[in-house]
Amino acid sequence: MALRSEVASALAALSLLGYAANAGAGGPLGHEGSPIRTSDYALDLFQGTVFAGTRVTGLGGAYVAIGEDVDGDLQNPAAPGVRPFFSYSHFDYWLGFGLTFPADLKHTDFFNSGSATHIANPPDAFVFFTPAANLQWGELGIGVNVEMQQYALTQADRAESVGVTIPTTHLQVAYGLDHNQWVLGVGARLLAMSLRQPGSTASAFKSSGSGFELGFVYKPANLPIRVGAALRTAIRTEANYREGLLPDQNGDLVVPGPSGSPLYLPKAVELPLDVNLGVALQFGRPFNPPWRTTAELTERATLEHRLRELDRQQRLGDALGAARTTEERRDIERTFAREQAADDRQLARTVAATTRVVETELSELNRFYVLIAASMLVSASVQDALGVESLVTQTIQRSGERAVASFHLGVEAGVLPKLLKLRAGTYVEPTRFEESSPRVHGTGGLDVKLVRWDVFGLWPADYVWRLGLGGDFAARYTTWGFTLGGWYPRHDVSAETESDGGGRGAGYHCP
Repeated sequence: MALRSEVASALAALSLLGYAANAGAGGPLGHEGSPIRTSDYALDLFQGTVFAGTRVTGLGGAYVAIGEDVDGDLQNPAAPGVRPFFSYSHFDYWLGFGLTFPADLKHTDFFNSGSATHIANPPDAFVFFTPAANLQWGELGIGVNVEMQQYALTQADRAESVGVTIPTTHLQVAYGLDHNQWVLGVGARLLAMSLRQPGSTASAFKSSGSGFELGFVYKPANLPIRVGAALRTAIRTEANYREGLLPDQNGDLVVPGPSGSPLYLPKAVELPLDVNLGVALQFGRPFNPPWRTTAELTERATLEHRLRELDRQQRLGDALGAARTTEERRDIERTFAREQAADDRQLARTVAATTRVVETELSELNRFYVLIAASMLVSASVQDALGVESLVTQTIQRSGERAVASFHLGVEAGVLPKLLKLRAGTYVEPTRFEESSPRVHGTGGLDVKLVRWDVFGLWPADYVWRLGLGGDFAARYTTWGFTLGGWYPRHDVSAETESDGGGRGAGYHCP
């Protein structure tokens, strides 16, 4: 009886194992190089290459300590509150739009995985664009920046492609202290990923999540140095299920892939936690002149004007109280109104003169300079993660099993400060894969001043446009990009003096 019972138990166990094998794969990931047969994994969205505006790219990504303009938003949430030396109005704004493309679609190892990244043909092959805007009121700054990655990946022997779109939105608030010497920032990162099946334009799968970022920039007045740091928390998204795409009996998400082969989708997408530390030095012109607005510089004149106005109102009340007729009251009111108007005009002239002095001083600061920046970015590991290419190849290639560090160095020179700026940089891109190794990048770029244009009345009348170009070069990797944005500083006292016959200029950065 005992032997018969043991045999029955063994047969029952074998039957259950056979049923489980027939029901589906499920369970944990297999060994390296084996086919994916489960959705129990995450995609590691670690970004080892520099994707940002052309200024950041040209400087090799060493920008966390500079933290100016919309270029700084992607590296430091304090950037929306940083006031460059030429920004003196109470309200200021920064706008930008950048596009980056791969220069070679056939021999690119985009993810530094050790093998070629098979990218489909244009126009949906690969694009990275970053629209951004910063608004500033005094020491307060608000920034919005979107990193949009879109690419179509294929298997080596397939014509069909899987489209992946990954938008990351940054919403940031920053505030300056001690006349903008310390700038602190906090922000939210909103990450989403959508996937399009071969031959389809609709999203078959979406996943989204959020995280936080903190940062600061220290720019001591009258010293040629800045220090910056930023911390961004990890984001692990959750899959958004919909009708027609629900987990199967094993909890897996499976859709038809290239040529109808099964495509096991991940249950999560993760951006790792990272810490960015940097320092910047500038020579040739002041890096951090004391920041003052025209309102502060004319504060005494404004207060004195207000005191005279209060005295005038008191005298007006007394005079009207002593008046005996309506006509006499009207004469008194007209007299005091003329006196108030003359005082207002005097204050306006004082503000205009002060503004002119500030503009002249800022114009004189716009001279040759050399800026050197360095930074180190440390990115944490990701648990049970695969590389993005594994999603298409459906082969296990583990990614992010350990933390990695990258080092960045850049140089910028105002060769022709009023027309042209040049940049060069380098950085070491770590790898998240066992089969690959770190690679060294060389970067370069420039900004060239264009013309004033209000875009048919839609833009501020004083806006001067610039064209920025940047490139990134490494083994099995080449990209180029361009940026359209504002030229800073846009004020040129000498040019405006000649154009307006010696009168006051149009006023710099005052939309």
